[in-house]
Amino acid sequence: MHPSKIKAFICVVSFLVTFTIKDALCLRTIDLNGHWAVSSKNVSVPGTVPGSMFTALMAAGVIGDPYFRRNDEVYAWVGDMDWNYTRSFQATADLMSNPTVVLVCEGLDTVATVTVNNVTVGKTDNMFIRYVFDVKSALKLGDNVITIAFRSATQYVKEMATSMPYAILPTCVPHQYHGACGANLIRKTQCSFSWDWGPAFPTQGIWKDIYIQGYQTAVIRDVTTETTSSDGSWRLKVDVFMEPTAGGPVQGQLEVKLDGTPIVSSKSVTLDHDHSKVSFDISIPKSVSINEWWPNGYGNQTLYELFVFYTDALGTMNTRKLKIGFRTVELVQDYVSVNKSLGRTFYFRINGRPVFLKGSNWIPADSFLERVTRDRIYTYLKSAADVHMNAMRVWGGGIYEFDMFYEIADELGIMIWQDFMFACAMYPANDAFLASVRIEATQQVRRLKHHPSIIALSGNNENEKALVQDWYGTDINYTRYKNDYLKLYVDTIRTVVLAEDNSRPFLSSSPSNGMETEEEGWIARKPYDTHYGDIHEYMYLVPFYDPSQYRIPRLSSEFGLQSYPSYESLEPVYNQSDMDYWSDLNEYRNHHPFGNIEMMAEAIQYLNLPNCPDRKQRFKDIIFVTQIDQAIGIRTMTENYRRWQNRLDAQGQGNTMGALYWMLADIWQAPTWASLEYGGKWKMLHYYAAHFFAPTLISPYVDGDVLDVYVIMDELSVKEVRDPVSHTLSFQAKTNPRPFSLFDMNTWGSPHTGSDVKSGDFSGNLYIQMFTWDSFVMLKMWTVPFQLNSTAQSVFRRDVDVMVAESGCGRPRKCFLVFHLGNETSDLMSWLPLDTFSNADGLRKAIIRITDVKPRTASREFTISLTTDHPAAFVWLQAYGVKGRFSDNGILLYQPNMTLTFYAWEDVDVNTLKSSLTVKSLMDTYY
Repeated sequence: MHPSKIKAFICVVSFLVTFTIKDALCLRTIDLNGHWAVSSKNVSVPGTVPGSMFTALMAAGVIGDPYFRRNDEVYAWVGDMDWNYTRSFQATADLMSNPTVVLVCEGLDTVATVTVNNVTVGKTDNMFIRYVFDVKSALKLGDNVITIAFRSATQYVKEMATSMPYAILPTCVPHQYHGACGANLIRKTQCSFSWDWGPAFPTQGIWKDIYIQGYQTAVIRDVTTETTSSDGSWRLKVDVFMEPTAGGPVQGQLEVKLDGTPIVSSKSVTLDHDHSKVSFDISIPKSVSINEWWPNGYGNQTLYELFVFYTDALGTMNTRKLKIGFRTVELVQDYVSVNKSLGRTFYFRINGRPVFLKGSNWIPADSFLERVTRDRIYTYLKSAADVHMNAMRVWGGGIYEFDMFYEIADELGIMIWQDFMFACAMYPANDAFLASVRIEATQQVRRLKHHPSIIALSGNNENEKALVQDWYGTDINYTRYKNDYLKLYVDTIRTVVLAEDNSRPFLSSSPSNGMETEEEGWIARKPYDTHYGDIHEYMYLVPFYDPSQYRIPRLSSEFGLQSYPSYESLEPVYNQSDMDYWSDLNEYRNHHPFGNIEMMAEAIQYLNLPNCPDRKQRFKDIIFVTQIDQAIGIRTMTENYRRWQNRLDAQGQGNTMGALYWMLADIWQAPTWASLEYGGKWKMLHYYAAHFFAPTLISPYVDGDVLDVYVIMDELSVKEVRDPVSHTLSFQAKTNPRPFSLFDMNTWGSPHTGSDVKSGDFSGNLYIQMFTWDSFVMLKMWTVPFQLNSTAQSVFRRDVDVMVAESGCGRPRKCFLVFHLGNETSDLMSWLPLDTFSNADGLRKAIIRITDVKPRTASREFTISLTTDHPAAFVWLQAYGVKGRFSDNGILLYQPNMTLTFYAWEDVDVNTLKSSLTVKSLMDTYY
């Protein structure tokens, strides 16, 4: 065998066995991750790359926990200084023999000058760009020194602001954010300058991999894929973006292989600077079985490994491996009426099937990105999947997430609505800024395109709405700001997306009116119209438990209420003197203007405020109350959205096909809109999400004086049906009814992982039971036969007062209802009080005991038995100091006994778990 072929063969074997992130096993590569010196003026400490100066200073003991108390303000000096990163490395003769030697910086944060041996090799000003610098002439054989001199982001934006011909609004964040000004003048994580849910830590550092690479001919920089389906067969388009050496053209061989299938394609290539993209358009025969990728709850998340090999004439091989999924995505925006006056639909079809988006919004998991591990992202996204979420919106004020985020989303079936990183501001539109954004958008689209989980790209978060509604005073110079908006999101970002990715829809903003926004010249008159696109909905100080308070959109991509994280989460960052709801530190910690007052004003609409004389216990009780309110409010909104998926009102509102609440997980320990606390502990909202996002949902509510009960089933195989007269859309079952059984229902404790998508509609019984707050005795049960022929259908309507009279309950404030499907004791249930808890009659403090804790056969699972002497609402268990979750929480105990399961996320013995457990209910907050 020729030596070059032997070399290539060794590279292939090595690649398949020990593939690494740089995809460069057979190139000359120097990994520069690891130890660096981090210095500024008189401060010099060891640092780790990837990393930032904050974590370097923490590790050296120069600063404490940045999240403690007011340390975001105390340590503001760190972000106001310039910091240098320096290290030495060895350049071997083998490396130096290559005609091209480059420094690859996958992520530098943010404004920096890069020198090698005191020779400037490049400058950076965009955190989201991969920079590749030619360093061959700066290198020497043996010892070399690289220095990356970072500018303070806060000082840089001050200089940028003075150089602007007009103000780029807003010039600063609200003072309650306790943040820094000018985030919109730098291409950096916008929330690192603070937000209403997070602190200001404008970092500097090397936040992604950095390495030196030497090569003879060409390297693979990016690989993108696109899957399309027609008549039962698939096409796979693969684009390989090469980076050849300077000078004349180079030759080589490119090969693409789809693992687990016979699909292989190769071609000889000639590459130079102007011809560096190689495309494969592969038609997959029907004889090759391809399994589709489905969202969570709709089928399997089948992924295939795609290998790309480049072998040059010298036998050197460069390789890349991706995991891809075969799926199609469509965003359907058809008129809902003949005269077009009632707006358009706005929903996603995945593999030809309409899918209701159920999920949340994602912000960065930490202010210090180097602390974000795969385990943390997996814990957060697995917690989302465990409560039936199938979608997540990556919000535009954070980062284009790490590769591992999208890989986990692919594995779990979490569809991603991906914003570009622009949020709640106007942005510059000068040539230099737009040129940088053009590179940013191109690189990010190419990096992310192969992920089947990503179903939509959106230009920004709320900037169209902010412009139209004059959030920041843009009306003074509206035409200028409008032109800037169009240059950035339409002329630049949209142009890049159309050139790079036709496999998923692009939206200019979120919220927007979708296609209607485009037809109005990309800036709609009302970019929050419920008849089009998506909306963001925040309704504070209204009766959050009343669904009539909320608008009915096509899709709600943000909505939420605040709550506090647990006392346990606050303990590491509060002093004991801070543990009071009205303490100065507690007020400081809530960056949402008047947020603490709002939460109390909302609470008193629904229940009585805690009144324990002990301030520490009262604070714990208030935390509990805020979590109740948040859970009830988001349940109310989400179930209302799900009930409206199959109908329109006379004004054209309805056909709602998505609910993404704000937000999934905290960036630090503070009151926010999240359902997961910093570190992953579930708030009450997250437990409630398991019910209101369940594939089969019983959704009762009181419509005026009438109880209306819906049954909603995601798993019905549906067809899209238009009424021939009104042209309204509904999603109806494809086949004849079949008997209902509990086997068909998927309770949230055992999420559906589905190897199939069920077909047919259901018939069965709904059981409605009336109880009073002062007894375990069921007063009356109504058995309601029903047949579903759509995914959301009202199966029962009755006057509440009539039901109360029939049951002998007396009056609504004494009563609550329990609902079951399948049989009158099934786990698939829901419940509804008939009045607010501030008016509840007969509800009193119950004695609730944990009577037994037993380990189960499964590792890290424990059975917990409860007893109560009285009906109890919002029964809440905690396992202090033990990481994990319960099978349910915030529950209604309407019978004397109940059994739950605790799923530990770490090894724990039964005695440790027993000693950690506490239980309380609503009435335990009153003294």
